[in-house]
Amino acid sequence: MNEKEYDNRQAGDQRKVGDRKKSGFPYVKAFGCLADIVMMVVLFCALKEDIMANVFAYMIMIGLLALLLGWIASKIFDLDGWLNGTLFSFAMPGLIVVSTILAIFCPLESEAKEQIEAHDEARSELSPPPGVRYTPASTNEVSVEEALAELNELVGLKPVKAEVTRFAKFVRVAQQRKAAGLKVAPISYHMVFTGNPGTGKTTVARIMAKIYKALGVVKKGHLVECDRGALVAGYEGQSAIKTGKVIDFALDGILFVDEAYSLVNGPKDSYGDEVISTLLKRMEDDRDRLVVIVAGYTHEMKRFIDANSGLASRFSHYVDFPDYSADELAEIFRMNAKKSQYVLSPDAERNLAAFIAAKTANRDRKFGNGRWVRNLFEQAVAHQAERVAEIANPTAEQLMTIEMGDVGEMGKGLASIGADGLARTPPPGIRYTPASTNVVSVEEALAELNELVGLKPVKAEVEKFTAFVRVAQQRKAAGLKVAPISYHMVFTGNPGTGKTTVARIMAKIYRALGVVKNGHLVECDRSGLVAGYTGQTAIKTGQVIDFALDGILFVDEAYSLVNGPQDSYGDEAISTLLKRMEDDRDRLVVIVAGYTHEMKRFIDANSGLASRFTHYVEFPDYTAKELGGIFRMNAKKNQYVLSSDVEKYLDAFIGIRTEKRDRKFGNGRWARNLFEDAVARQAMRVGKIGNPTPEQLKTLTMKDVGIKLKDPAASQED
Repeated sequence: MNEKEYDNRQAGDQRKVGDRKKSGFPYVKAFGCLADIVMMVVLFCALKEDIMANVFAYMIMIGLLALLLGWIASKIFDLDGWLNGTLFSFAMPGLIVVSTILAIFCPLESEAKEQIEAHDEARSELSPPPGVRYTPASTNEVSVEEALAELNELVGLKPVKAEVTRFAKFVRVAQQRKAAGLKVAPISYHMVFTGNPGTGKTTVARIMAKIYKALGVVKKGHLVECDRGALVAGYEGQSAIKTGKVIDFALDGILFVDEAYSLVNGPKDSYGDEVISTLLKRMEDDRDRLVVIVAGYTHEMKRFIDANSGLASRFSHYVDFPDYSADELAEIFRMNAKKSQYVLSPDAERNLAAFIAAKTANRDRKFGNGRWVRNLFEQAVAHQAERVAEIANPTAEQLMTIEMGDVGEMGKGLASIGADGLARTPPPGIRYTPASTNVVSVEEALAELNELVGLKPVKAEVEKFTAFVRVAQQRKAAGLKVAPISYHMVFTGNPGTGKTTVARIMAKIYRALGVVKNGHLVECDRSGLVAGYTGQTAIKTGQVIDFALDGILFVDEAYSLVNGPQDSYGDEAISTLLKRMEDDRDRLVVIVAGYTHEMKRFIDANSGLASRFTHYVEFPDYTAKELGGIFRMNAKKNQYVLSSDVEKYLDAFIGIRTEKRDRKFGNGRWARNLFEDAVARQAMRVGKIGNPTPEQLKTLTMKDVGIKLKDPAASQED
């Protein structure tokens, strides 16, 4: 190239640069960059993760191809300026638009998507978030039939098995209809498991994960278990993050939230509200990848779902888990023994169910069911080990045999069974009468009532009400209409007239009629219900009621709960009692007792009490003759006999002593005190005899009882 040609070329390049400057190219380039940024932000916010992965993949492929073609064109056609300017400014937005259209209508099985799925797959290999329990999906493919067979192998749970089987069939048919091109209503796979602890809710949730995986509802079928502690954080705004991490871990499986009702703790619980809001949003955003099962006590779970319309609309399938029967608990014990290579002796096989029935007669809703029987088994194994350790060279049979004595050690001295399966003492301030270990018939209970001294109107009223309940049950069995029956009662009368004794018999009658399950009696007064601080009374009263469930709560001197408008503690106890009488109406019978006038005032003070307590039983004072009969019954029960003079003058003596009664007179308690005083004096008298005869040891004389005659000669005693 000569010097003139070189100068001409340089001048041409300078004219091109000048032309670009005149055309405002830098401004066009800036505008193009800004457009690129805006478009990318909009797409990132609007498109789902898998579509964005396709967009990037298309942009890379098309962009590389365009750059290659542009470079070739620039060399052939001398288009350096066009490539560096116009293409850079306007080709990028076009590339984004074209890539987006292709990603939506022609999605790729891109590496980006595979990497996202690989990340999800790897999640099961990572450690779960703090506070959650993780059950990985089965490595073997399980069919729906195999999962249902596993469900049916569980002990008990008949209604649960029926509901799960029904729902699995419903989902399968819906899928078949969809495959056939027929209309299918949207299905919610979320569930509410209700029932007491230890009834198999978590076990069934694991099986549900297998069923849902087999049906294609979830991709993997793992189970992530958590409670409030794993979802709620200590600071505002952190609960959403913490909950989100747990949900991320549960994607393509099942999230099982136990005691979910604890997320609703009143209007001031912003942390629980934050968790629920996050959960509801993710249930919507990840509706194809997330199934949630919430679980807890029946009443609390209903309150939890009703507290939020979003929960109510998403959780429409309820499965109620019943308590295990004594026979079912015994079967669970046997399954644990077989699994751990133990066998039961013939004696243990024969008596196990009856033993468990006796020890679990006074269950409350915190009873541990399956957990309780596992604890029983573990304790039996420990006692068996202690016993076998004393044998020098135990045989294989001895090493694996559990005797009834090994099991019985667990139950020694149990008054009642708590949630942990260990002995639980009654709440402070109450008296407890356990249910009879033998089931008593209605006739036997009424016979026991009729053996009591006096109380003629009480016996008539109880017999009448028992007959009424029995006929109502027969009408119901025959398919006839039956008006609702209130089993709560008001016992009115003076102290010592047998109200507590009759309440114990009522517990037996109600148990025989099937009104209550156990038939124990829990006695308390105001002090057993009221606490010393506002808000604590509801808790204290609730604990007493929990202990009384499936039996009778007997509140003596109940009128003392109403002490005027300033008595907020008494009002709190009454409000709690009324609420639980409604919430647990199938498990709780309440008998309130006290002076006639005060009890009427107590019931009339609250419309809720008046509507629930409609049966009144008036207990009359004992006559002198009836008090004498109570004295004689106490003597016979304690192997004492009355001298002929005491037999002759006892009723008249009591009549004189009790002539000036007031309403605080102790009635039966007075007669028992008279007997105990007589026994004490007899002991003092007989103690002075050198070698008393059996007759002297058991005879109560006039002096012992305190009877003095105006004419001593009328007595046959020395």
